[in-house]
Amino acid sequence: METRNLLKDATRKIKVHLDSKTFDDLLGSNDRLAVAILRHHDSDMLEFVRSPFETKHEELKKVVEYRLLSTDHQVESIEIVREGSEERMLFGYQMKDIRTTAASIYQREPKDGEELDRIVPVFVQAVFNRFDESGLYITHDKVLLKNRSWFESHFPGRRLGIMSTDEASRFLDLFFKKGGQYFVTGRFSLNKGYWYWLSMRLKLPRYNVGDPLLDAMAFRFYYCLMALDEIGIQFYSGVTNDTQDSMLYHFNYTISLITGIFDNLALKTNSHVRINFADLRKVSLSNKSGREFLDAVRDKDPKIRNHINSYVNFIQLIYTFRELVLHREGLAKTAFQYRGEDATWQANMVEITGEQTDHIKQCHDAGSNADPLPEWGVYKTFLEPYKFSRKALTWLARFVDEYLGMLGQLSFIDQEKAKPNESFAQTLLSFEKYHLGF
Repeated sequence: METRNLLKDATRKIKVHLDSKTFDDLLGSNDRLAVAILRHHDSDMLEFVRSPFETKHEELKKVVEYRLLSTDHQVESIEIVREGSEERMLFGYQMKDIRTTAASIYQREPKDGEELDRIVPVFVQAVFNRFDESGLYITHDKVLLKNRSWFESHFPGRRLGIMSTDEASRFLDLFFKKGGQYFVTGRFSLNKGYWYWLSMRLKLPRYNVGDPLLDAMAFRFYYCLMALDEIGIQFYSGVTNDTQDSMLYHFNYTISLITGIFDNLALKTNSHVRINFADLRKVSLSNKSGREFLDAVRDKDPKIRNHINSYVNFIQLIYTFRELVLHREGLAKTAFQYRGEDATWQANMVEITGEQTDHIKQCHDAGSNADPLPEWGVYKTFLEPYKFSRKALTWLARFVDEYLGMLGQLSFIDQEKAKPNESFAQTLLSFEKYHLGF
């Protein structure tokens, strides 16, 4: 989990070091994120380089490959030859030390060849980050992702920026946005509002413009996407009082927006299935304040009621946050630091209640070998807002779009894809295929 200040200077170039084997495999399966990341190979804000590997994919061939210059099985230097320039960097690490490191990682002597070769790029990345620790190494190597904190706290002992394609996609997107750029590809950008509008339309394909309540719902989701990126920018800007306050500000706003979306859906349902409660205070998806309304929904349209019930823990979880944020003492914030034998990390976090923890468990909070926090961002009685918000908006998009289908809404996206020659459809399709970020 990378929470250090990586966005302090959005005007510098970031060196993006690709694991060629990873990208070759992903391109072979037409992985969207691998394709999207490579579409930025000619970006003015990034400098791509890849590990030595024979590939048949033209997209990957466009990225310059570095060479390891060796003498007597010892790497002496790294050579990068670009059009009109040649760069050579002293390697500086002994192969016997790399082998010792590999033995610690594998907990046995590494096999010559493949296993040792998987560790060498970590030390190449250490060379790339020797004077500027902003660079990334993008890989799907499970061993490297699982041990990325170990490499940084032990040997080679510096910030390496080892990320999966998913995390790198989010980080690079936020890096661009911190600099005021909203890219679809390395040479194609949009204005801010249009970027988020397309993102919202793709996440809610059944939303159609024209109904006042659903329009309000869609704009609240649109603002949720903006707030999520602001939370992400604070996440990647280090752990300070300022980033903590800014993150909490946007997190509180996100909670308010999500409950507003729930209210929009409840109000639309009230008229759509002809419940027509006059006291709108009772019209809610909350089990507490909307119990009578939800009973009426079950009588009028059991399918909608069952859909709401299938997300009951998620809905109630958001409402517990709303009560704290809007009506009670607010969320207690803290700068959390973890120090273990194999990992050290810190993050801006908020404290959560036992009720909230239970709701999150019921939402199936799965863990990850590459991240110290599970999917919803919970560690004991603390919650990391960026990870939580990403997961919450993922669930929200699925919940809302299925709900819209039950309200009789057809897919706007499917209709637009049937008109591929129109300019909006072309932009929409390009955005869907190539955009980075959430």
